[in-house]
Amino acid sequence: MQKQLPAEVAQLLEEVGQLVQQGEREQAYRHSLRATSAAPDEPLAWYLRSQAAPSPEEQLMCLSRAYSLDPAFPPVQQDLHSAIHGLLKQEPFLAYVYETQEFYQVRSGRDLLVNIPKNRAFETPYLQKAPGLARPAFRWLGLALLGLFIGGVGGVLLAPVVVFQVLRLQAGSPPREERIRLWIVCILAVMIWLTSIPISWLLLIRLYP
Repeated sequence: MQKQLPAEVAQLLEEVGQLVQQGEREQAYRHSLRATSAAPDEPLAWYLRSQAAPSPEEQLMCLSRAYSLDPAFPPVQQDLHSAIHGLLKQEPFLAYVYETQEFYQVRSGRDLLVNIPKNRAFETPYLQKAPGLARPAFRWLGLALLGLFIGGVGGVLLAPVVVFQVLRLQAGSPPREERIRLWIVCILAVMIWLTSIPISWLLLIRLYP
């Protein structure tokens, strides 16, 4: 739902749009400065200011600001792409700063920060993905594996805990992908338990001959 703008800002934006259509760019620019000062978080104000901007650098800055406020704002993307192409003709090198799900932020040689829309889906880095349902079972599996390496007794004791965790989580009807991961954890836990028995037995024989 479109947010309601204050009457003064709405009137300013309407006047800016009319002045731009009439070719009164200087007056439209003055009105747009007032609009962006009164409503700095309104993407339409920055977009209209870009239409009356006196320089390509300010036009790009205004479009970049409008896009960062609302990436879904329809007219901004096309104008922003055109402005970026114009910048690249002058400065072929742009330094990466950071990125969000919607855009990359880069810095030009003139220290101008520009938001470049992404044309692909955002991929969350693997290590930053939300932990799955099987996370508790994996934690216990890691402890059981550690117990296997330090003598086997820990593996004998902790591997059954892993199986219990798997059965508990399976009872909650998890998604198919999580069920597969849980069964893999269960199989590994059984293998650790079977491997830990002779290792722990040998350790006990050496400790208590």
